[in-house]
Amino acid sequence: MSGSRRENAAAPTVDMIVAVHDTRRNIRRAVGSIVDVEDPTIRAFVVCHNLTREEVEEELAPLIDARPGRIRVEVLADGIPSPSGPFNFGMAASDATYVGIMGSDDELDRDAISQWRSRAEATQADAVIAKVVRGPLRNLVRSPPKRLWRTGTLDFARDRLSYRSAPLGLMRRDAISRLDLRLLDGARNGGDLPFVTRLWLGGKIVPASGLAAYVEHADAPVRVTHVAKPVAEELSAIKATLDDVVVQGMGIPERTALATKLLRRNLTDSVRKRSGGSAFTAGDCAAMAEFIGRVDAFSPSARHMLSRAQARMFDELTRPEPDLAAVAEHDAASNRYRTLDAILPARAKYLLHPQGQPRFMAATALIKVGSSRYFPAARAVFVALVSAAVVGVLALAFWRS
Repeated sequence: MSGSRRENAAAPTVDMIVAVHDTRRNIRRAVGSIVDVEDPTIRAFVVCHNLTREEVEEELAPLIDARPGRIRVEVLADGIPSPSGPFNFGMAASDATYVGIMGSDDELDRDAISQWRSRAEATQADAVIAKVVRGPLRNLVRSPPKRLWRTGTLDFARDRLSYRSAPLGLMRRDAISRLDLRLLDGARNGGDLPFVTRLWLGGKIVPASGLAAYVEHADAPVRVTHVAKPVAEELSAIKATLDDVVVQGMGIPERTALATKLLRRNLTDSVRKRSGGSAFTAGDCAAMAEFIGRVDAFSPSARHMLSRAQARMFDELTRPEPDLAAVAEHDAASNRYRTLDAILPARAKYLLHPQGQPRFMAATALIKVGSSRYFPAARAVFVALVSAAVVGVLALAFWRS
């Protein structure tokens, strides 16, 4: 953004940081959704990552002219194909009270930022977790699988915060400094894992309460996070996270929560990206066994809380020469949700554990209920009925006495 435009701009309360790596993406849609509201304190902070300012400003020219002072454009030329760099740069350079990060092919519902900011101010939260939907059908992203009735401050373990692997929503900028948060430098994928782990663990986190959402799109050209990579590189953020001194200081409930998430999501996703593991190379198998061992050492009970099928998959992957056909079959079985192998935990004693498979599946299924526009009213009615019942029982007991 030019100096004259900065001088005319209102002091920002929110900077939504958009990292632009490719002008073929629909960056006008992303930036336009940020500045659509008539609030001069909400700003789009666009980082031209290994691109010139001119080519990005040319693409955004209609918005820049229509919303003077609302779009800040800066350049980061680091030559590294990683989204971590521009987001770290933007968060460090921002002078707003709150910041958020956003993919350049995504968009926000019109009132999303305003609702998140109001929620943050009302609760004095360090971060507000956005409701996230995908594509034109607005399919709900079911993470984190928190406790259904929990609408206040969320707990790292009990609300399974680690399943939200990207800090989508709004963050208080001073909390980023206080908690020493930084996306993993140079990571082409997973760079937000150590960042969000520290944030969810050390910050005051609340869920968004409005209906407006962060909208993910899959209509972009090739993304650096989707380029095929060896498993050792793809999962490198796990090592950085588990080696973090803050993570090493976690209690047992938090360790269990993080470890089960890493197995269920990060490691399993790597298997599924490669045809259920059947496309693994020898190097991939060795790397996968190493990462499973790291997670086991961090939380020895975590693997036993997974479904029986998923636990068998990881058992096979830790063998010196895993049978990749068996790995693929176990992975497929873990997706047959009407079978006991997909529902029951590997060890029966974890049947009712918060991180055990049955409760995890139930919480995931109930996310849609908690996100319904009718849920706040239903919750209020339920609380009123329970309260009335309690008062009635007490009154009856007093009358009989």
